[in-house]
Amino acid sequence: MVGVAVVRRIACLVALAAAVLAPRVARADVSSWMAVGGGYTGQFLGTSTGGWSGDWVPAIGYSIGVGTSPKASEVVGGLIRGETFVGLGTDLGVAVRFANGRFARGDWGVALDLGAAWRSWQNSVYGEWPVQAVLIAGSPWGFQFALGIEVSNVPGSSPADGIFASIEVDLLRLTVMRQGSSERWWYNPSPAGGHGDRD
Repeated sequence: MVGVAVVRRIACLVALAAAVLAPRVARADVSSWMAVGGGYTGQFLGTSTGGWSGDWVPAIGYSIGVGTSPKASEVVGGLIRGETFVGLGTDLGVAVRFANGRFARGDWGVALDLGAAWRSWQNSVYGEWPVQAVLIAGSPWGFQFALGIEVSNVPGSSPADGIFASIEVDLLRLTVMRQGSSERWWYNPSPAGGHGDRD
């Protein structure tokens, strides 16, 4: 009788293991971004006379990040963004990206990045941890236009006041994420998230 009880327990364990470890069809693609581009920036300082002085220099921008499923009509993700201001220094920051689904899938769309950047240049006269907001207008083929502002300062010391604009190419929106209107000329057989009915 003991042998039958042991066999039943083993059979139950095997059935449980088979149910838990059985292969399933799952598709959990994420949105992803990796952009690089160039443009111009203005970084400003208040003067003792109440006016403004500033530096206008070329800027190089780059970003990489991931987000929720590109199948959704709204996508939220995290992003690491860098901005090198030629002759001044480099900002490195983190941001939360809010994008519409069409932007995430490499078509016409918009995204908004909200975060903070760290800057260690110019003895912090332009701020040390500026709050940063970047609005991105995306088009097919990975091209996008970014317009950013930097204000305040997270620790509360010297405030940052700056703007920048750049034209970028997002290499992942151009390749693995790409679907939509650009597929009339170059079909993407296996985009992240797959093809299907979307907004």
